Amino acid sequence: MKQVFMQKNLLKRANVTPEEVPAPRCGPGSILLANRYSLISAGTETSSVKRNVRDMVVKAMTDPDLRQSVVEMLTKDGLRKTADRVHYETTKWTPLGYSGSGIAIEVGSEVEGIRQGDLVAYGGEGHAEVIRASKNLCVKVPDGVSPRSAAFVALGSIALQAVRRAEIQVGDRVAVIGLGLVGQIVTQLLAAAGARVFGIDMIPERLELARHAGAEHCITVGAAVPHEIVRLTGGTGADRVMICASTGSNEVIEQAIEMSRDRGRIVLVGFVGLDIPQEKLYLKELDLVVSRSYGPGRYDANYEQHGHDYPIGYVRWTENRNMQEFLRLIHGGKVNLEPLITHEFGLSDSAQAYEQLIATPSACLGILLRYDDTTAPGLSKILLTSAPSARSARGVAGNGKVMNMAVVGCGGFARQFHLPNIQASADLHLRAMVASTGQSAKEMGARYGADYCSTRFDEVLADDSIDAVMILTRDNAHARMTAEALRAGKHVFCEKPLAVSFEECAMLAETLQQGAPLCSVGFNRRFAPLVIELKRLLAEVSGPRMFVYRVNAGQVPPENWIFDPQYGRGRVIGEVCHFVDLLYHLVGAEPTSVSAQGLGEQTSECELEDVAVLLRFADGSVANLIYTASGTTIYPKERLEVFCGGNVYALDDFRLLTVRGSKRLDLKNSAGDKGHTAELAHFAAALRGKESLQVSHIDGLRATLTCLAICDSTQSGHAVDPVQIESVDV
Repeated sequence: MKQVFMQKNLLKRANVTPEEVPAPRCGPGSILLANRYSLISAGTETSSVKRNVRDMVVKAMTDPDLRQSVVEMLTKDGLRKTADRVHYETTKWTPLGYSGSGIAIEVGSEVEGIRQGDLVAYGGEGHAEVIRASKNLCVKVPDGVSPRSAAFVALGSIALQAVRRAEIQVGDRVAVIGLGLVGQIVTQLLAAAGARVFGIDMIPERLELARHAGAEHCITVGAAVPHEIVRLTGGTGADRVMICASTGSNEVIEQAIEMSRDRGRIVLVGFVGLDIPQEKLYLKELDLVVSRSYGPGRYDANYEQHGHDYPIGYVRWTENRNMQEFLRLIHGGKVNLEPLITHEFGLSDSAQAYEQLIATPSACLGILLRYDDTTAPGLSKILLTSAPSARSARGVAGNGKVMNMAVVGCGGFARQFHLPNIQASADLHLRAMVASTGQSAKEMGARYGADYCSTRFDEVLADDSIDAVMILTRDNAHARMTAEALRAGKHVFCEKPLAVSFEECAMLAETLQQGAPLCSVGFNRRFAPLVIELKRLLAEVSGPRMFVYRVNAGQVPPENWIFDPQYGRGRVIGEVCHFVDLLYHLVGAEPTSVSAQGLGEQTSECELEDVAVLLRFADGSVANLIYTASGTTIYPKERLEVFCGGNVYALDDFRLLTVRGSKRLDLKNSAGDKGHTAELAHFAAALRGKESLQVSHIDGLRATLTCLAICDSTQSGHAVDPVQIESVDV
């Protein structure tokens, strides 16, 4: 299928182009739509397309928070990785569009009220031939409403939510500043609600449109506007002022205050300068409110992504209910969108549509993209090269040939480490790139040289030319995908954690007992050069050891997926497993007891971030592991100290290993190499039968079981014996 993307340039404005990408998959709580029309948002999308990379750099240099983040990145990751990250951020594809209508071609099992073949309006998705819409972001279109009008549903919901925030009463005198697309729809909604509308804009044609839509007075922008509004309202001023314009100027908010009556209300719909003259705001005792997009539910992952609705008794007008109501108003003739449509282009002419918008903005309001009349679901696999694969069929381990890999998932960690390492490897070839969105699959597949890209995991499982699958998805999918790949006869490299529950550990243990292929886990720290040296030095000392491991992990935004039970199980299971495995690796004995305390009130495993852990091992060794998110990333992340045999061994951020005591040693690794490259090279050698696998599924299961015990101990307040590997029948 084709989808429209924006690709930034250094000095020129961004390119807009339709790209062939794999079609999305339908989930239980979503539907697939064959698009009919999608609406170009003149304000939001045009400003994005006009910007170039230079504009982004200038903005970054003037933003103290962005500057500080770059400094921290340079300190932590070095110049090369920072440059790679900046390059990615300034060249990545950006999907455009967020409102349209299409025919339902596949309906998820959790979606009610929509059937295959229905005309459906959607929000939150872009200009593409096939759309996957969450059940709370799509609504069935009433009979008699055209696909063209239904394509306005998201923008209409934005306008409707703004009117709700204004708390309009019949007869209210409302000034609407800015009569672009949102302002025009707001005008129609206000007129339908019985308000008296005063439209304000600089373009005569838009003033005329507003007049025909029900505006009582239409006024050209200028310094005298506030006085005119006061005059037209008998000297009292507007009851409500709705700012639908977007400008960096502070003049708009100043005029809005001037034209408001005492104890009136100003509603911000667009973005304007907000250097507010507080004395005037105070003297009139004005309400200043912001209208946030479609309505309640916006930016809430539980609502938008997981489909959890808000009870109508508590939240009357959600995003979805606003969308339904807007379509009802169209159906009842209260809103007429046809006069607002100024242009229509086919999808293949999308670049021309944006050129038109940028060249003649005053002549453009509603610009629609039109799609072919088809109900085909689209291809889930796209070839990226006409060259043959690295090998025409799977080879035999040890034959010296390049091994074909499929990579599933391409988040930041994949882009920073695994994908560049595969691309640089002489032993591995990226046969397939799989991602949840067609954009990510195509963009990352092309960037890192994949033969093809796909949105379906089963594509690679059925591909006989693929030797191994690298699973880099979110944590809750690891165990399931690993098991499916192993059953399909593929070797697996799974990023940590291998599993997130005891049930998943048991399932994988059973799968791997059935003569499955190799299964490794991404515990890269074992392969760090200074860890290898530390392991060698500790082997020279007999007896139990004392470990102190401090991990200054840094904060993660609360909306991050790792805290969402749908995708992750929190930072202890998802990240602390790394450090548990390294301690086991250096001790060489099974953990036998766990005692852990969380910081502050005891929380669920998903919310637990700061934890102090005491680990006891079968050989008598003891480790004190402190994992905290309460510090700053300016401070070094990891320090590991080992006390044994009259010596102290200290490893600082994988950059410096010092030994003091009966022997003295200082070893440096300026790059802070954490072993990612060596880890992948070892996996490739194991695939070819040249080395024995050093990190296996047993290590992954042990780490998960120990982290589950950590969570249990923080909840109970008592020491917990980790479930031993033997008890899950490995």
